[in-house]
Amino acid sequence: MNRVSRNFWILVAAAVLAVGLLSMAVRLPPSPIAGVLTAVSGLAAAASMALAGRILVVTGAVRASARVRHRGRRRAS
Repeated sequence: MNRVSRNFWILVAAAVLAVGLLSMAVRLPPSPIAGVLTAVSGLAAAASMALAGRILVVTGAVRASARVRHRGRRRAS
C-alpha cells in the first residue's frame, strides 16, 4: 500500500470515528461540554471527509489520465 492510499484510509477511519463521536455528542444533555464536543467532532468529521475526498478526486484524475495515455499508445502502434 502506498503512502497516498494509506493516508486516504486513515482519513476515512478518522471521519468514521468523528461521526460516531458527533452522534454521541448530539445525544448528550445540553451543556458547554456537549457543545464543545459537538463542534470539535463536527469540524474533525468535515475536515477529514474533505481531505479524503480531495485525495480520491486527485487519484481518480491521475488514473483517468494514465488510461487515456495508455489507450493513445495502443492506437499509435
